[in-house]
Amino acid sequence: MEKTDNLIIFLMDTQRADNLSCYGYPVKTTPHIDAIADEGVIFTNNIIPGVWTLPSHASLFTGRYVSGHGADAHHEFLPAEFPTMAEILGKMGYKTVGFSNNGWVSRSTGIARGFEEYYLVSREKAGRVEWFYVEEETFREEERDRGSLKTVNAAISWIENKYDGKSPFFMFINVIEPHGPYRPPEPFKSRFLPPGVSEEEIRSLPPLRSVEECIDIRMGELVPPPRYWEIQKALYNGCTATVDDRVGRLYRYLEEKGILDETILIVTSDHGDVQGEHMPHVEHHLCAYDELIRVPLIIRYPKALPQGKEVRWITQTLDILPTVLDLLDMKDESVWKTIQGLSVLPAVDDEPLREFAFTEYMRPLQQLFLFWRRLPKFDVRRYNYWLKALRTLRYKYVWYSDGRDELYDLEVDPLEQHDISGDTPRVVAEMQEKMEKFLLSIDRVDYGDHLFVGRRRLKMPGSEDILERLKAWGFYRESKPVLPPEEQDTYI
Repeated sequence: MEKTDNLIIFLMDTQRADNLSCYGYPVKTTPHIDAIADEGVIFTNNIIPGVWTLPSHASLFTGRYVSGHGADAHHEFLPAEFPTMAEILGKMGYKTVGFSNNGWVSRSTGIARGFEEYYLVSREKAGRVEWFYVEEETFREEERDRGSLKTVNAAISWIENKYDGKSPFFMFINVIEPHGPYRPPEPFKSRFLPPGVSEEEIRSLPPLRSVEECIDIRMGELVPPPRYWEIQKALYNGCTATVDDRVGRLYRYLEEKGILDETILIVTSDHGDVQGEHMPHVEHHLCAYDELIRVPLIIRYPKALPQGKEVRWITQTLDILPTVLDLLDMKDESVWKTIQGLSVLPAVDDEPLREFAFTEYMRPLQQLFLFWRRLPKFDVRRYNYWLKALRTLRYKYVWYSDGRDELYDLEVDPLEQHDISGDTPRVVAEMQEKMEKFLLSIDRVDYGDHLFVGRRRLKMPGSEDILERLKAWGFYRESKPVLPPEEQDTYI
């Protein structure tokens, strides 16, 4: 093949769109990302297809909706039925390498399938840690961050030592910031805190350090005060600024190396976080509000895309794979036939790409397991639902399997505080009809249930008893999916 340009996807784990300054946030959190947006295209209504890490990454790499690839909170593994971005680009002659701070984004979950090299990057002071999730329980005060600086340095080192200037490379980077707990390093930690906030006050507030505290909030066992959310959002801004600094370091290196303009540079996220706006929802899972599903998407590639372009038309992160293939002029129909996303290039030319975005949360089996692990007598039926959401430029419609509907007019209620489904049954019916027509039009899969829930949790005492309870009540649909042998992850 002819010499083709490189591709770098820099994914900020749990990054909302609405606290990036290039997305209109009045606080200057992201000067480096802003500069990339000024030199490329920013998509202001980019919506994720799944509401947490695993399904969102699976959609990113396969170009398929969640029900199209089957990986979610009930089946925590991406089967090998559909080709991934790394597999496709590898066959096109690309060297493929990935760096991840999040064990959900690994070979062990099937997400990293196809990468020639793939590394799980532990935190800088933690040494070599056989971790699966995000190490949220063991934060060390002396650490500079949660792995993002080490990850970017590893990525730069890989380019410096392994890129020969002949074969193009595809590099994927996942940094765990700003995923909770929000503990940014200095100087970013103090930069956004309200006046008078001390370290003592931060430590005195109810903690949001781990999955367990999030579960307590969902169960109603913990109700943080408003002051808590004010400080947490300020710390979240600090995490965002930390990642922005890391993006800037990589950008400067590419510029100094002389390969910036020969690289398709994509900055995005897998999902956002709910931060007190829709209690008892918190963090991610179990809902589809915009603070969770609207995420940044910025593409810089001056050879084919304009500078400083803002696109308001709706896009989704499963559109990234077909967009890359479109930019690379990939014509092979066998590659395109499994892809459900759309190239965003028409939207860059001011053509509406799609009428609506579609987001799914399939079955909350993972969360039911965590509820019972935390409080064995909790009535998990409260959260035993799945949901599907349509988001147009004006409306957000959410269908729940337990019979509820939600409808928000985003033009007058962008924060989704006033459900108007009961007042506008005609609009609800229209949105339901569009949703069913769409569902009937796409290829869907169902592999049954397969829980991973972080390896260590399934190995904890009592976990087998919880699984048996879930099976006994019919929450867990016992299945024996044919999974490829687990590949060994590499830790650095």
